[in-house]
Amino acid sequence: MRRLSRLANRRQTPRQQPPGTRPQERTEHAQKQYAAQLAAARPAWQSVWQDPADPLVSAFFGLQGDDPAPLDAWVRDALQGGLGPLTVERGSFRDRAGVNNYLYIAYWRESVYRQWWRDHAAWWDSEQRLCDGVGYWREIILSPLERLETLHSTPTPYGAGVCAAGVEGPILEHGYAGGARDRIPLSASNALRQSAPIDQPLAAITGSDPRRIRVAAPENMCVIRSGQNWSHCAPAEKAHYLEQVQPVLLEGMRFLRDNPVASSCFSMRFVNQHDAQWQPLEESFGLGYATDIHAFEEWARDHPTHVAIFDSFLHMVATFGETMQLRLWHEVSVLPRDGSEFEYIGCHPQTGLLRHCQTPQAPGAASQE
Repeated sequence: MRRLSRLANRRQTPRQQPPGTRPQERTEHAQKQYAAQLAAARPAWQSVWQDPADPLVSAFFGLQGDDPAPLDAWVRDALQGGLGPLTVERGSFRDRAGVNNYLYIAYWRESVYRQWWRDHAAWWDSEQRLCDGVGYWREIILSPLERLETLHSTPTPYGAGVCAAGVEGPILEHGYAGGARDRIPLSASNALRQSAPIDQPLAAITGSDPRRIRVAAPENMCVIRSGQNWSHCAPAEKAHYLEQVQPVLLEGMRFLRDNPVASSCFSMRFVNQHDAQWQPLEESFGLGYATDIHAFEEWARDHPTHVAIFDSFLHMVATFGETMQLRLWHEVSVLPRDGSEFEYIGCHPQTGLLRHCQTPQAPGAASQE
């Protein structure tokens, strides 16, 4: 099977890696020294994929309400069996409108997902969903592997990385704004710029009932899932993270969520993760959608909220050094024009991409591109 990790062909667009840290700008001795210093300070690994022609599907199935039971009932049937996902996770969050949301996160390769969805779409399409007294949302992210990158602070993968063939590293292309774009293979020949600014309404289509809405995500919209796992930390490190780092992280997530014009971020959710019985885990992640990867880069480069996050993390590194057990990871995908799906059923208008869509139109009506 073919494997995909780094891009093999020559870059046509410049890397974002700072001058003096690029391998071609160092002598062999300096290269080894830099690699050793980076690996000792903040090592990182990335996923290696088989079958690069078969995209990854990241599926988020959500419920708005005070009890996940209706979604649980569907999951018990739908996410089992031979066509079921490669891995399943659970999470919850309270959104900007103060509404509780529960979600399942599942990953497939596209060739299997399409077969699975044909068998299980009927439940979502049923008119009964509009009578259940809760809201449902379904956000399906199609990620061709040339548009995807992952990063892990240990060789143990999380999220999409669990579905990969393995990891490689430590790698050099990390620790700077623009590193995520450098690791996306397509960035070698494509600037991955937005196709629509944040103030341009997204196209939306509704069926016979206006409470069921599908929103078209713009080409090159950037999706980031960025996770934290403090379950392996000793008590002192755990307390330091929860008291001095996580509050700063939450402030940055709130800025992205509450300031779409300034951040070019459509949506940002901070999700607490749970086990199969909905008991809390010592894990969380941010799930964000922006007009393009450059929007997240600009925030990471110099916005005060991200500078504060970075400073709090460096202080934690300095405090705990080699004994630090906090695990961090992320996955970043830049969407192609077609293939992803965003559907909202009986949800409030601030949910996900609904917040940025134009007045929904019935099928067959002209829609704004």
